[in-house]
Amino acid sequence: NDLAKLMQAYLNYGTYGGTRYFDSTSVVKFTQCINCETGNRRGIIFDKPLINNKSLSFVNAYPTPEVSEKSFGHSGYTGTFVWMDPENGLLYIFLSNRVYPTRDNNKLTRYNIRPSIHRVFYQKESLISEIQTNSD
Repeated sequence: NDLAKLMQAYLNYGTYGGTRYFDSTSVVKFTQCINCETGNRRGIIFDKPLINNKSLSFVNAYPTPEVSEKSFGHSGYTGTFVWMDPENGLLYIFLSNRVYPTRDNNKLTRYNIRPSIHRVFYQKESLISEIQTNSD
């Protein structure tokens, strides 16, 4: 719950529950790609999608081709993952322990578990839009 609140504050450019915790210009700086022209997609604090991510296949994209260029997040060694997409209003938190029972456990990566779940949220949104459009 606390992690969701903190990440929601980043997603809201510094506010949560009506209180400002971070300056919005700082959050923008933290979350923008600072060396994209050199091929480095990382921001000051957070990761960014791969450069040309939307044109990549699902297997080659990071984190998934559907994320917006404004999205940002972080993945951890144990398989934890958090990704915020302000353009689509989405926050995805995946908590795991991929090193159990040993550090050789690579099933999260091998089976694309995190991006597969992440992708479902975008597909759900597009399905809802399609249903709403067709019901008019």
